[in-house]
Amino acid sequence: MNRNSISRRRFLAQAAWGPAGALVLRSAASARTYQTNGQVRCAVIGCGGRGRTFLGDNTAAMVDVDQRRAAVSFKLFPEVPKFEDWRVMLDKMHPQIDAVIVCTPDHNHAGPAAAAMRLGKHVYCEKPLTHTVHEARVLADLAVENNVITQMGNQGGYNVRAVEHVRAGTLGEIRTVHLQGENRTQHAAGGPRPTPSGTHEVPDGLNWDLWVGPAPYRPYNPVWMTPEWRIWRDFSTGDLGGWGPHLFATEFKALKIGSLWEPKQGADRPILRVTAECSDDCPGGVCRVTFPRWAIIHWDLPAREEFPPIRLTYTYSDKAWIATIRQIFDEHPDWGSADTFRDEYRWRCELWVGTKGLMRTTGHGSSNMELLPEAQFQDIKDPPESLPRPLGRPVIQGWTEAIQGGPAPMCDFAFSGPFTEWYLLGNVATLFPQQTLEYDPIAGRIVNNESADQAVRPEYRKGWVL
Repeated sequence: MNRNSISRRRFLAQAAWGPAGALVLRSAASARTYQTNGQVRCAVIGCGGRGRTFLGDNTAAMVDVDQRRAAVSFKLFPEVPKFEDWRVMLDKMHPQIDAVIVCTPDHNHAGPAAAAMRLGKHVYCEKPLTHTVHEARVLADLAVENNVITQMGNQGGYNVRAVEHVRAGTLGEIRTVHLQGENRTQHAAGGPRPTPSGTHEVPDGLNWDLWVGPAPYRPYNPVWMTPEWRIWRDFSTGDLGGWGPHLFATEFKALKIGSLWEPKQGADRPILRVTAECSDDCPGGVCRVTFPRWAIIHWDLPAREEFPPIRLTYTYSDKAWIATIRQIFDEHPDWGSADTFRDEYRWRCELWVGTKGLMRTTGHGSSNMELLPEAQFQDIKDPPESLPRPLGRPVIQGWTEAIQGGPAPMCDFAFSGPFTEWYLLGNVATLFPQQTLEYDPIAGRIVNNESADQAVRPEYRKGWVL
């Protein structure tokens, strides 16, 4: 039997639906007992960058491979134990910590998160949850097996109002959804780049071997760590990993995409299909070291519960995105004009095309949404509330409250694990442009392309294991 099937079944056995549809573990803090308002002692891994925002009086350990970058953070908490290797920290400090916050570059997310959960520690991991599709499956399983409280840090979860409107049929049948992340003209794009080479001395205070971590080893070059590090496949999840966690969560929830991961007795295996159109200016037509300069990625999903099959498309090409907007309004002139499309929705947004109209939403779990045509929907009221409402507090606070016995966070690993598998398939597809890859979400495998399936679970560098 598939290992994931066992884990999902165990999860359902340990959980119950509470008021307003909140999933609450029957033993939410069984790994540990906390007094109300008691502090959760956290180790922060990657405290020199994003992790600095999570430092506080409850910080019990600090980890960073770059002592230069972490110097400011270290000075703020001189009495807190400091480490450069998270493995050493967990070995020495695990009796003194309750939870771990992971804020490293993408390729180093899964290792410390997995190790911490195996020790019974609760985990908050910044987005993207993992670097690879398979890592997401492993973290979701470990969270269930070790009964720990988890959260992916995408700064907001999903748009609850939009989810309820979709499920209430406000837009009729959703035919397509178009998503767009960053304005590519304002940020570093991928495409053909020379692979960094040459001999460079590792700066004092940087443990280069630990920074490379499970990725294929290469000599130090400062180019790997510049602000443009997100273009390199070995270390990043690219534009899709940067914006997918913010944008795709609402679609995953609203359209019940997660149901495809649940085995059903006697049912045929569901198959997700993903196809990428990419810039072909890299050697051989495929960007293997960097991400492509532009890409348009399509996910074709089978029917899910009450929802029919649907295509979702993610575009990171300014020209193609503007063309998409124009095509939608050309086909539906009564919805408005592409020329008056408001700037705040032009980038980093989702366009839901339904049989009754268009919905525009933004990422970061924002409740912002707009229904078109305006005249048709001007008197529309929100559907009855069927989901828990965000409380306007930081996501990290919701996680710590869950550790103390509160409801499960919005994007715990039970949700964000399959969700991450789904959108990271887009990065795999850009390695095989114009080929439709078929993914079995129950088995966690691409079933029609052996090379693509290997890209789902690339090998770790010797000495590193998940």
